[in-house]
Amino acid sequence: MAEYLYNKNDHIQTCKFSGKLDTDLSIKLQPEIEERIMTNFVPQSEKRLQVVFDFEMVEFVTSSFIRLCVLYAKKVGRENFSILNSNPFIKKTFKIAGLDGELNLS
Repeated sequence: MAEYLYNKNDHIQTCKFSGKLDTDLSIKLQPEIEERIMTNFVPQSEKRLQVVFDFEMVEFVTSSFIRLCVLYAKKVGRENFSILNSNPFIKKTFKIAGLDGELNLS
């Protein structure tokens, strides 16, 4: 599922996910993610919101969730979006999709 943590001092929204990020879960999570990110996002702000998707507890992702990653990377700016703690299988999935170089993935 998901846990959302906002660090007000550093202006970082962390979204920690777990399990299998399949199509059904992606549909369910999108409104939650949208609310968390857009609540703290101020366009043209001096200090840009950093968004971190933490995949430490994620087993795999589907194309539906990859679409969400791309969507929010575009909204906040690719330089302000990161995916952390990806396992080798998830990294390979993003590489096959051609997004390993487009998104800050580690």
